[in-house]
Amino acid sequence: MANNQKALKRYLIILKILSRTGMHSSKDIHTTCVNSGIEVGYRTIQKDLEDLRDDESIFGKNLGIFKDDKEKKWYSTGIPKEIFSTLELKDGEVDALLFYFKTINQYSEYPIFKDLSKAMKKVIDGSNISKDRKELFDIENLLESEKHPPISGIEFIVDLLNAISKRKIVELEYQRFGKPAKTHIIKPILLKEDKLMWYLIGINIKYDSIITFGLDRINYVLLKDEEFEKIEFNSSEYFKHSFGITVSDEDPIEVIISFDVEQGDYLKTLPIHPTQQIIKETKKQLTIKVIVKPSYEFYSKIYSYCCNAKVISPPGIREIFKASFIKANSNYM
Repeated sequence: MANNQKALKRYLIILKILSRTGMHSSKDIHTTCVNSGIEVGYRTIQKDLEDLRDDESIFGKNLGIFKDDKEKKWYSTGIPKEIFSTLELKDGEVDALLFYFKTINQYSEYPIFKDLSKAMKKVIDGSNISKDRKELFDIENLLESEKHPPISGIEFIVDLLNAISKRKIVELEYQRFGKPAKTHIIKPILLKEDKLMWYLIGINIKYDSIITFGLDRINYVLLKDEEFEKIEFNSSEYFKHSFGITVSDEDPIEVIISFDVEQGDYLKTLPIHPTQQIIKETKKQLTIKVIVKPSYEFYSKIYSYCCNAKVISPPGIREIFKASFIKANSNYM
C-alpha cells in the first residue's frame, strides 16, 4: 500500500463515492478520480479498492467495504464519518510540526503545556502522518532544546492571555525585590519572554505610561469587567534599542566595542544585538557598533566577555566599565 499524499487523496475520493447509496463500478470510480484532477491508472484504482477493503491499517479500522462479484461493483455498509475529517499534511508540514512539537517541550513544566500537548496529539492523530513518522513524536532523545526551569508566575499566563485578547483591565499585586507589595491597575498588551523569564507589558492607568512586570513577582491577577480600546503597540519598535526587557526613557547611543578574533567569530554567527554592525575586522580583532539604551542587561552582557572585549566609545560608558573592572580586580588582591 502506497502510504503517501497522492494515495490519501485517492482514498478519500473513493470513500466519498462509496459512502453514497447504491453500488459503484471500478470504471466509474476511476473516472471520478480523473475528473477530480488525480492522474491515476485504472489498475491502481482497482488495487486501492482492494486495499481499502482488506487492509485495516490504512485508517486504523474496518471501513465496511464490499464487492458484489455478480454485479462487479463496490459498495459500503457505512464508512465512519471521522474518516473524512483526516487532516492532510505535506511532508514539509509534517517535518515542521515535528520540530515545533519537540521544541515546545522546553515548556513541559508549564500548566498550559498539558492542554497544548492534548491539542497537538489531536492534530497528529487526526492527520495522514504515517505510523513510523508518528513514532518520532514519542522519541525523547530526537531533538533537545534549552530547558526552562520551573518558575513562579507562569500560572498567570492563561489569565493574562485571556485579558490581552479580550482587552480586559487587570488588577494585580506586584512585589519588587526588597520592596513592599503594591496593587496596580493596568491595560495588559503583551506577554514577553526574555532569558527564560516571562514579563507582562501594559499601560499603567494611574500614570498612563508603559510598565513592565516580571511574572515571578506577581502575587495575584484579577480580571475586571471593564474593557479598554485597542492599543497600537509596536513591540519591535519599542524594544529596538533595548538590551533585554528594560527600556529606559533615555535616547539610544552608539557604543563601539572591540573583541578578540576568537570571540569575534562567535559574534559574527550570533550578534549580541539586532543593531550590531561590523565596522572593522583584522586578523586579531573584530570591532562592532551597536545602538542601544544602556541598562543593567547591557552592562552584564559586556561584563561576561571579561578580557575578551574592550569598550572603545563613548568615553562615559568606557569609564563605567573601567571603574567596574578595577573594583573587580581589587576583590582578588
